[in-house]
Amino acid sequence: MLPATTVFTLLLSLLFTPSSSFPFDTTSYHIDCGSTTTTTDKFNTTWLSDRYASAGSNGIVSEPLLFQSFHEKTLRPNYFPAKLYESAVTLTGKGSLVYSLPVDAKLDYLVWLHFAEIDVSVDGKGKRVFDVVINEENVTRVDIFKEVGGFAAFSYHYVAKNLSVDTLVVKLVPVVGSPLICGLENYAIVPADVMTVPEQASAMQELKVSLRVPERMGWNGDPCAPTSWDAWEGVTCHRDGIALVITQIDLGSQGLKGYISDKVVLLTNLVSLNLSSNSLGGTIPAGLGQHSLKKVDLSNNQITGSIPDSLSSSNLQLVILNGNKLEGQVPEELYSIGVHGGAIDLSGNKGLCGVPSLPDCPLFWKNGGLSDGGKIAIGISCGVVFLLAAVITFICIRRRRNDYDFGLPQELMSLAAKRNKYQRQKSLMALEMESQHAKGFIPSYN
Repeated sequence: MLPATTVFTLLLSLLFTPSSSFPFDTTSYHIDCGSTTTTTDKFNTTWLSDRYASAGSNGIVSEPLLFQSFHEKTLRPNYFPAKLYESAVTLTGKGSLVYSLPVDAKLDYLVWLHFAEIDVSVDGKGKRVFDVVINEENVTRVDIFKEVGGFAAFSYHYVAKNLSVDTLVVKLVPVVGSPLICGLENYAIVPADVMTVPEQASAMQELKVSLRVPERMGWNGDPCAPTSWDAWEGVTCHRDGIALVITQIDLGSQGLKGYISDKVVLLTNLVSLNLSSNSLGGTIPAGLGQHSLKKVDLSNNQITGSIPDSLSSSNLQLVILNGNKLEGQVPEELYSIGVHGGAIDLSGNKGLCGVPSLPDCPLFWKNGGLSDGGKIAIGISCGVVFLLAAVITFICIRRRRNDYDFGLPQELMSLAAKRNKYQRQKSLMALEMESQHAKGFIPSYN
């Protein structure tokens, strides 16, 4: 027999059906079965009484003196107060204890059931046995005394998945004796919100600084998350697997006065980039356009330098660069975008050249500097000049080494000596003839 202070309420069936005054949404709620009041424990968990059920009523209330062995429980993931086990709901006769819990069919739910054998008449295992059926699936069989004995807390949890309706039905079906329950909790399992790919989030922070994005645009935190909020103004994101990626940036006519950071090339999923009609300077980052970019509009800014070869990607369908200060030769592949059905506008850039509708580029000049051919020609010319200088230097060194007094070469000196010898012999012969003639003797040379 139970003590006189213990109250019985015999129920053929108890159905928990939230009324219009049910105070919580379908994310989570906690029911203190058999309690007549709603309370908040020291862990700030609000426990609803059964009065929120259309047929709600008390079950068994434990004798406080017999319950003094209970202490605050610290079972993860929740902490269960002793008060939870001071009351319970049970029934006699046929039928089952049934709780119908409102849920969101798109989510999974974690169901916690709390038990304590607070009926002193149940003093051994096998005297109270019942099945737990959730959404018509028999998930476990419970014998509280067998598990933990009398006046001790016992909990069981189950994850309900793939729901097809917006009601989660928890049913306690008797096997031996009457089922009993002290508390019931239901938690929606909400997936952790995805975040922007870290590399792309970092690139967007760099762009925020380089473009001098004004504070009014609210570029703070994660560019794309949480998904329940809008992404940064002018930014469009899409989910790619388990993360978010940036697919579009539209910041036309926003008064931007910075430059385009080269980190923009890390936005490998970017399809469209519009920075038109601002006051951006600097150059077009090398590598822009080499991934998924299809549309780029940088028109009406103050961008200088040449057009990088990466903007010649076959993916591009729209390239608008008019009204800047670009110079140099236009890549032929870029111009072919317009030829093959895309759109391209390079007008208003006086320094561009090399394609139809634009001036010819100077010989050996490309993209504001020497072309590869020009560099090769200058290299060859420098080589020839160096070779000639080396030959002249070699000749001069040889002359200084062989005839440092600047005399005639040895061959010329030998020829001159022979000629002088011949002249001397001729002169001697002439003198001898004159001498013989003066003496009246004509010598014979036979």
